[in-house]
Amino acid sequence: MEPLPDAIIDENVFFLRIMADHAKFISHLLDPSERKLVDQANNFSHEFDQLLFQARDLDSMRPQSQTAPLLDQFLDQNRVSVKSLRDFKKTARELINACRIKSIIHPLLADHVFREAERFLFIIDMFENSLTGKPVPALQSIIMD
Repeated sequence: MEPLPDAIIDENVFFLRIMADHAKFISHLLDPSERKLVDQANNFSHEFDQLLFQARDLDSMRPQSQTAPLLDQFLDQNRVSVKSLRDFKKTARELINACRIKSIIHPLLADHVFREAERFLFIIDMFENSLTGKPVPALQSIIMD
């Protein structure tokens, strides 16, 4: 298995890229008349691009970037942004299911991207708990929501 600091950086680079990509394609699959939602998706795209750049910087500064305080701060920052994006995806999913927004986003795709954000939050919590020595939360709570 990969050492914890390496895993934290690698998984965050991977998932931050995915979250940025999600925001980009959500923005493009919404009808242009949904200006507020398109603007929000574009803002998330920019935010996650910036977080990805930071993660890649940490990646390039190994082993100096692998201190517990730096990784803890990195996880906290990502958690806040992922929670915001997850809430946006949840709202979009609900609106798509209720046919209340104009888009070409299939309801299953909306559910999929929401669950990926949930999964990333679980991974962040798991890493945070490993860094601090807290017990790891059960995966079942993620699967059942």
